[in-house]
Amino acid sequence: MSRSKDAALSSEANRRIGVIDIGSNSIRLVVYDRLSRAPLPIINRKAVLGLGTDVERYGRFSDEGFAAAVRAIHALTKMAEDVPVSDLTLLATAGVRSARNGEAFCDAIREKSGYSVTVLSGEEEAELSALGVVSALPHLTGVVGDLGGGSLELVALENGKVTAQTSLDIGPLRLIERTGSKLTAASALIDEAILSVGWMEEWRSRNFYAVGGAWRAIAKVHMAQHDYPLRVVHGYQMSRREARDFTEMLEHLGAASVSGIRVISSKRAQTLPWGAIALDRVVAALKPKSVVFSAHGLREGHHFQTLNSKTQAEDPLFSACHELAGQHRRFPDASDALETWIAPVAELMPKTDERLVHAACVLGDVGWSEHPEYRSEQALYRVLHMPWSVLDHGQRAFLALVMFVRYGGSAGSKEAEICRRLLGDEDAQTAKALGKALRLAFKLCAGRSKVLEATPLSRDGENLILELGPDATIASPDKVARYAASLGRALSCKVTITDTAET
Repeated sequence: MSRSKDAALSSEANRRIGVIDIGSNSIRLVVYDRLSRAPLPIINRKAVLGLGTDVERYGRFSDEGFAAAVRAIHALTKMAEDVPVSDLTLLATAGVRSARNGEAFCDAIREKSGYSVTVLSGEEEAELSALGVVSALPHLTGVVGDLGGGSLELVALENGKVTAQTSLDIGPLRLIERTGSKLTAASALIDEAILSVGWMEEWRSRNFYAVGGAWRAIAKVHMAQHDYPLRVVHGYQMSRREARDFTEMLEHLGAASVSGIRVISSKRAQTLPWGAIALDRVVAALKPKSVVFSAHGLREGHHFQTLNSKTQAEDPLFSACHELAGQHRRFPDASDALETWIAPVAELMPKTDERLVHAACVLGDVGWSEHPEYRSEQALYRVLHMPWSVLDHGQRAFLALVMFVRYGGSAGSKEAEICRRLLGDEDAQTAKALGKALRLAFKLCAGRSKVLEATPLSRDGENLILELGPDATIASPDKVARYAASLGRALSCKVTITDTAET
């Protein structure tokens, strides 16, 4: 399955794990920076070869496609070795397991590159895809669908645990071959396949999580058409009605219209209507509350599977925030002290999500190294555009607005408009209050927990009391008073400052 490298880095956490996903349409290498709950891909390369194009019609890979894929995989293994990786795994999906010359293909790869290929069964492919989504959403309940070039994997999950799964041979490349490129004939084939899945009916009205390049392309086109303010596919959502209307529109696009789509590659655009009709029929059958697009899938599932149980149990949001904060903070992590200090504020906020409050405390010092004139703006974009796929768009906007206000930005400014568009009024007001609380906290302590302990904050009914103890080191009491008053206005309460050092 994999081959270990002697050049592995010094500790388990620093191991660089690589995976080559050999799909029916594309072959992709991803190398992750380390074994962690929130890994980052430091290498992400693909070759779109349409390897499985002839499998439905002829039952085998064409000689040309076979040779091109072996060459591409050899190049990707060399790229991974040059990183270097400590482990590299090659996983093959529907195309290879269906092709008569699939075994010969795997033998050719081993002979050329020295790596063995693991050919996943449909069930194994479905489980890994679902595990990838669960790695970002640990307590997910709903149905995950991963559309590849050759197959559609469907998995039902209850609180992050797989309860049912199936693999259907209705990927776009298969459908194109089976119907003679007649899109109108695909609907009945997809419906027939879905109807054979006995467990799907009881999973209606849950969220549907869409995985795979074809469906991510649909999300990108929808975002562009609606001038959506954030170009991050992971966590993007459509209502059931939106999804059905939009996919129906895509199904009727002519060749000229498809070729004119600029937000996705020309090769991806060619299969866009086929991905659209597959999504339309799945949504028609499941009637989900929402369609949620995921950037995580089989490759992330493989990485998650390599983690020990303790790391798997970590909250991915907190892990990602600690990764980002660890790159930028000045002093040791003071997030626990910040969260304790802010607790009375959280009790008065209009709407509180404890996970996001903790995440904001972890991120509190993330912008200190920027030029003072640009800290608020840079902190906003750094958090809003975090590369980790563990946040939905509302969470991104909330934490970004918190950081913007924490560094002195105005929640009503033009720069914060992107966050306001993604948040409701109540969430925006909560983010504003939390940002002002962090701003006051950092004015008191500059990110050092010991100093913060000397300036406790407490509730007095619906108001707050800030105590400046004997060990407080306040060089600018006037600024502290202004920040405290600003926090009070955000919470519609009074913040009283008592200086016990003078008594």
